[in-house]
Amino acid sequence: MAGRRGGHERRPLLGAPPLHELTRDQLSVFLYVALLPDETRELVKRLGLSMPGFRREALGDVERCDLIADEIRAAPRTAGEVQEVLRGAFQEPPLAAHPLDPGAAAELVRACSGDSALALALWRVLSDLEPAVRDAARETLDWLAREYYGPRGEAPAEGAAPPAEEKAPEPSQRLRALERQLDEARSRAEEARLKGEAQREKLQLQLREARAREAQAAEEAARARESAEAARRELARAESALAAAQATDAAQEASRARAEARELAGKVHALESRLERAREREREMEAELAAPRPPTAAPAAARPPTVEPEPDGEEAVATWLRPVYTREFYDSLEGWDRRIQRAAFKQAHLLAMDHRHPSLRALPLEGLPGYYRVRVATDVRLIYRRGERQNTVEILSLIDREDLDRYIKQAKTRG
Repeated sequence: MAGRRGGHERRPLLGAPPLHELTRDQLSVFLYVALLPDETRELVKRLGLSMPGFRREALGDVERCDLIADEIRAAPRTAGEVQEVLRGAFQEPPLAAHPLDPGAAAELVRACSGDSALALALWRVLSDLEPAVRDAARETLDWLAREYYGPRGEAPAEGAAPPAEEKAPEPSQRLRALERQLDEARSRAEEARLKGEAQREKLQLQLREARAREAQAAEEAARARESAEAARRELARAESALAAAQATDAAQEASRARAEARELAGKVHALESRLERAREREREMEAELAAPRPPTAAPAAARPPTVEPEPDGEEAVATWLRPVYTREFYDSLEGWDRRIQRAAFKQAHLLAMDHRHPSLRALPLEGLPGYYRVRVATDVRLIYRRGERQNTVEILSLIDREDLDRYIKQAKTRG
């Protein structure tokens, strides 16, 4: 008997099934009944799929099948991964060497959809008019007899008399035995029917729960987009107000005052650096004086300490960078709550003021030269890079820490 791992010889009548032509529910339930949970779990991991708001390990069988179905419908070439798993499990579809018309195909699917698929198949083969076709069921029937009844003695030869000590059962006993067998068969059929109904109800419940979570996620995404749009409008109003203020004399005076403050801060920093170098030189000279000298060595002429030139004020304040918020950054804000969005703008402002600030924890992205990340929250990172124009920094994206590898791959593809 051909089991789940049985197979047939490959014939040219079959091809790769166009799974992407099925509806989402049709494709999802096909994957649910055809693949084992470990197989769907491995496919989700291999295809790099995830559901917003859920850890990949916490997804159920139905959610994983929905994710794979969505991926196949969006990118039909990924159906090859499912084909590979199906071939590893079944090798080839049944009746691969025999053509089917639509009616026969529909009847085959209906016959195999219940627990009585084997009985229906045997009934059909034993009812055939061709003796060779009927004989094809004998091997399977012998296998079933061994599986269900165990080893049995050989049947008596045809025409041989039954043993003297055995007495033929009375008709009433035979009738009662047949009735018991009929009751047991009905009980098994009823149990199988109830089990099938329970399985269908469970599947329908899981599908409804998945649809509810999907609808909730879509609603939350819509609210996030509305919040992002409101933030964009508020930012546009703030930029307009800033432009109007800069057009006035007061704004120009404030700009000059800020420039002077930055220049003074640079000079203070330069003086502090100079003072520290002088103190270091003084400690070195004290150490040289305290060290013992050979008696024959002539005292060296004291030389004045070397004083390095003070750096220019413009060089001292060159750490300030002008932030450039990209369209990618605004798109990445969708889906995050306002607390994370405010924290992202705060870190971007701090990055522009001093990109070496220790609270930023700026680290380069491995495998992506010129790209860096800073910490916004425990599992949230802000991606940036130095702009092509001087004294600018491009704010690129706000992403989950677990999506860093995927972001690097996508950036390499775009590059």
